[in-house]
Amino acid sequence: MRPERAVTLQDIADRLGVSRSTASFAITGRGRVSDEMRRRVREVADELGYRPNSVARHLKGSRTGMLALRMPPYTTTMSYYMEATFGIVEEANAASMTVIMLPTAQRPEAADQVPADAVILLDPDPEDPVARTLLAGRLPVITGEPVPAGLPEPRASVTSAHADAVRELMDHLLERGTRRPAMLFPEIRGHWAFTVRAAFESWCAEHGIRPRISEIAHPAPPALIHAAVSELVADHGDEPADAIVAVSDGTVLSVVTSAQQLGRRVGDDLLVAALVDSEVLSLTQPSITAIDLHAREFGRRCVRAALAVMDTDAAGAAAPLIEIVPVTVQRRASSLGAR
Repeated sequence: MRPERAVTLQDIADRLGVSRSTASFAITGRGRVSDEMRRRVREVADELGYRPNSVARHLKGSRTGMLALRMPPYTTTMSYYMEATFGIVEEANAASMTVIMLPTAQRPEAADQVPADAVILLDPDPEDPVARTLLAGRLPVITGEPVPAGLPEPRASVTSAHADAVRELMDHLLERGTRRPAMLFPEIRGHWAFTVRAAFESWCAEHGIRPRISEIAHPAPPALIHAAVSELVADHGDEPADAIVAVSDGTVLSVVTSAQQLGRRVGDDLLVAALVDSEVLSLTQPSITAIDLHAREFGRRCVRAALAVMDTDAAGAAAPLIEIVPVTVQRRASSLGAR
């Protein structure tokens, strides 16, 4: 039976035999607390019926209790950003914070007036004036991926080892027999796009392979993707591509369909892979090799970085935080063979 008075953090701490600050850090996701301790604290909090007084906490710290999230316009067609957003919201909820989405068509001068404690800026675009305003503004900014050259530095950034993942993927395709790989590259900007393209070109150079890159609009209609695939696999005096790496998970589905329509056996005489994974790629026929960026965990790490920055700023400015999220190359039938 739950007590009539409100359960406090001290009650949780006393039950576990830890300090009140440890219980607080575990509940809010801040500070250095192990995952096991975080789990135990939250279990006891649920058992006792603890409800954080977020209003009082935010007033005490002169905070709004809100995180602002901004994504570049092209992200609405990519499932990765939906998963990352879910991770951001889940982690923010655990810390009793609210996430507000900033409009992609926002005026730059209005961006710095957002009523929030921090801004999470995913894949900052070097040509986005709002991103520049936010990074140079009054609020601490946490970027999902480092900022491209020319933009102000954020207070923290979360990233992944993209170049290593691309090299691992290309090594796998090489082992499977590719000698003429091509990349289908959408017209998007930012650290991630620049990094994966540079990694592909560098890998090709190291292996004495001419990098074949077909640039397409983003988002690209199926007809445009079909035309690009047709050009890559056609024999016009130059040997056709024997592997196609699509940058986005949406594009790769059209690549597979187009290749099959053109008479190619995906996984056998044409290897196909994507640089971004999604659940649907494991369910297609054939299933599609892709790089799992662990988008939901990426989003959670962005919120944790924001909370850490808010705490360090309250105690005095500290050096920028950088966190790396591991990625996984998922090898499937589209590069392993249809059988």
